[in-house]
Amino acid sequence: MYWLNRLRGEKSIYAKYIAIGLGLLFGLSLQSYYIGIAVAIGYLGGEAMAWGEPIGGLIQRIADTFLSTTRRDGLKNGIQWIALKFSKIDTDDYFVTWLFIRGLYWWGLTFVSLYWVIDPLLVTMSILFLASWFPLSVLMAESDDQQWQNAEHIYGGAQDVAIGILFITALLETFYA
Repeated sequence: MYWLNRLRGEKSIYAKYIAIGLGLLFGLSLQSYYIGIAVAIGYLGGEAMAWGEPIGGLIQRIADTFLSTTRRDGLKNGIQWIALKFSKIDTDDYFVTWLFIRGLYWWGLTFVSLYWVIDPLLVTMSILFLASWFPLSVLMAESDDQQWQNAEHIYGGAQDVAIGILFITALLETFYA
């Protein structure tokens, strides 16, 4: 799925394909179309908010070409406001915190329905893992003209790991319950 994350980054239609795929994956493995629909809607809801500003800001700070691109009027959206409680604006910590919180929001909405059918600790750990890898993927990507794309590939790999573990657990829960 790591390549799907890159396609999702290029064209938003792929987010809908991924949402349908995740919904089918978990709905069929858990034999519940309610969970499948909830996962698909959660993915679309979590993915919907933009995150280009913190990724771009972090990439620019890493490359030492930072131009303050933070829209101060955007501080009302909640995630930026919370990030400011932990760090100063336009710093590495600020962008990393913003991306971490953004990852919590995205994957929390996606996996919330799994809490009732899969071990809640595993679901929580998956959400925290993916939230952590959101900023880590940007920091780990090579600093070149393709850094954003490289980060999307790295993050797609992290998604593969977490979703794979949850899928296998879902299958085990269904067939050995």
